[in-house]
Amino acid sequence: MEKKKIEVIPYLAFQGNCEEAVNTYIKAFGGEIYYMSRWSENTFDQTPDQIGKVMHVEFVLGSTRMAAGDTFDGAGGNTDIRLMIHMDSEEEALHTISVLAEGGTVLAPLQPHPEPDDDGCGSVTKDRFGYTWIITCPNPAKIRAAQAQDLSETRD
Repeated sequence: MEKKKIEVIPYLAFQGNCEEAVNTYIKAFGGEIYYMSRWSENTFDQTPDQIGKVMHVEFVLGSTRMAAGDTFDGAGGNTDIRLMIHMDSEEEALHTISVLAEGGTVLAPLQPHPEPDDDGCGSVTKDRFGYTWIITCPNPAKIRAAQAQDLSETRD
């Protein structure tokens, strides 16, 4: 059987604040909106509260395509999923965590991963929209130790 190239695109559901959430994520991670459609008087299917809200949006965070929309089916959005994003530096991770924590909660501050995990750091933040983000980055203490070791070896 031939392998097909597929791309899994996370689809997030919101309760009327989808546009605000997507703009917050773009502020936190960088990215852009590719496409957005809105519910209209002709297309709403549950309640007139849908009118003007996001029917469907496609956007990118880094190299990850994502999609979202406002749901009005009464079931609510499933925010049980955790989204993990690796940042290139501690500074980027701290910025991202601070943006996600606005109106949300830092469940675990940025700290080194426990042994035997990798040499990175991680934090867990639940944003004000109900989604939980695992933000990781390289451990700056490990980077400094490796740089000091390299410097020591070049002097010998």
